[in-house]
Amino acid sequence: MNFKFYLFLLVLTLSFAGCSSFNFTNNVEDPEEVELIGYKEFSNTDYIEHLMSFEKIYLDQYRNDQVEIGYQNAEYLNSIVTKIVENNELFFKKFIEPKFHIIESKIPFHFSLPGRKIFLSTSLLEKYIKNETILYCLIAYELIRSEKNIYNKSFVIPTGNISTERMLALLRISTIDKVEIHKWAFYLLKRVGIETDEYLSWLQIKNRNSLDFAIQIGDIQSISREEALFKAFLINNASNSSITRKHSGSSRSFYSFINKIKG
Repeated sequence: MNFKFYLFLLVLTLSFAGCSSFNFTNNVEDPEEVELIGYKEFSNTDYIEHLMSFEKIYLDQYRNDQVEIGYQNAEYLNSIVTKIVENNELFFKKFIEPKFHIIESKIPFHFSLPGRKIFLSTSLLEKYIKNETILYCLIAYELIRSEKNIYNKSFVIPTGNISTERMLALLRISTIDKVEIHKWAFYLLKRVGIETDEYLSWLQIKNRNSLDFAIQIGDIQSISREEALFKAFLINNASNSSITRKHSGSSRSFYSFINKIKG
């Protein structure tokens, strides 16, 4: 009986050894394909929703740095958006209520998130937005990015906070993409009746103060190329269309808004 028992154990051991050897060889020479049935690639729609969530994360971190501009100034900013959108209905497909956030910061910056969420810093508005036309140029640029979802796809693990520097780095796009947005903005503003040559002035302001805008731009050398490419576009289009000269002065609402920012 003991002999049969030991013989049974020996056969059982050899069987397991044989199975292990077979599986090992099979895995090395002919690996089975792994099917991740429960997973799918992160789509553009998923990423846009992911990016939209940054609004709350960012604002929660800078809760004490948000500037309350009041109902009238908020309506003024919304009216600029409305004017741009209503004069370019073929470009803007649907109505989305804009939302402006003014952030107290020594860094001049501007950025937008999907859904017409636009962020402007107090330093930007106080030092560099010298007239209403430049404000139109700035808002048109961010409206286009938000409307067309012109954002690089980046995967960010939520940690509960995101700094301004990190946000601006995530939202940077190539010089070529920025110039294409400038071209769109040129045509959109022209339909509104805005003095479109001021758009070049806005780029020149950033170029002359590139060190101040370093965090916004990233590579400060790129702003010179950005300006040159847009200037070439204006020269090429000068013979085909006259530059609109309108809204040369700024409204009372503009000065009311800027004075509110300056305190």
